[in-house]
Amino acid sequence: MTTATPMISEQWPRFLLPIIRKEWFQKMTSIAAPSGQFFNAESSTSSVEYSQGLGDFGLVPEYNSATAEGAGATIPYDSFNKLYEKTFTHKEYAKGVAIERKLWDDDQRGNIKRRARSLGNSFGTTIATHQASVFNNAFSASVVGSDSVALCSASHPNRPDDPLTLHSNKGSSALSYASVVATLAAAQRFEDDRGNPLPVVLRTLLVPIELQAKAYEITNALGKPGTADNDANFLNAQSMNVVVDPYLTDTNNWFMIDPSAAQEHLLWFWRVRAELTLDPSSDYNLVAKYRGYMRYSFGWDDFRWIYGHEVA
Repeated sequence: MTTATPMISEQWPRFLLPIIRKEWFQKMTSIAAPSGQFFNAESSTSSVEYSQGLGDFGLVPEYNSATAEGAGATIPYDSFNKLYEKTFTHKEYAKGVAIERKLWDDDQRGNIKRRARSLGNSFGTTIATHQASVFNNAFSASVVGSDSVALCSASHPNRPDDPLTLHSNKGSSALSYASVVATLAAAQRFEDDRGNPLPVVLRTLLVPIELQAKAYEITNALGKPGTADNDANFLNAQSMNVVVDPYLTDTNNWFMIDPSAAQEHLLWFWRVRAELTLDPSSDYNLVAKYRGYMRYSFGWDDFRWIYGHEVA
């Protein structure tokens, strides 16, 4: 009968680490909330991150090359209005898996890999759930942005020194061809902080799985959906994209998004990307503990990239 050498018996947790890490990582990265594609993900080196909203310039005035007296005209230099500042405070997330030595001794590789994949699933699902939470909480008065209202609201204040001028990016219409067309128009009537047109192009329709068939019919029908005539489907010319996210929890709410604007204002900061290490507190004789850890923050600093419908 052969026995393990002292080196192997003492070092088996380290020999097992690459196997655990590979299975954990592959499973974790295989899980993703489709709505996660709208985030601008960046690395962070600070305990917190800040995003300062800035308004837009006004219209450009006519330039007169000279005054009546012949003196050269001056160029007016504009300045930005300060909007709302958003603070992103990173949070820590951690979980581990324990592997008994007897699984290694008995060559139970399949069992070991399943445990590693289960931990990877936990990490991947956590990230996906947090990404989708921005939309699941889009109408919640308890989850607000830097302007103190929900992401999708009928009462976004214009800026800190003009809180009485309000903007809306919230509706209550059920998903239909007419409501999608109306939402496109509403976003194209968005204004900046100075009241100038700020048309937002909502190219993406974000829906839960319960609305995926209707969303596909609305955006891909050759003719105008729900009619018997030959009217063209206006949305065909808009290159609408449908994203179905199974992590959306409400079966009726839906959103339209400008992906380019989302990359400006929907932010995800990785302070520490998900990692897996061997816990030094492991009992190397009987149990090896592998701990996963990640630290990040996320949120938005402006609402002018999305229009949401909270449907009763």
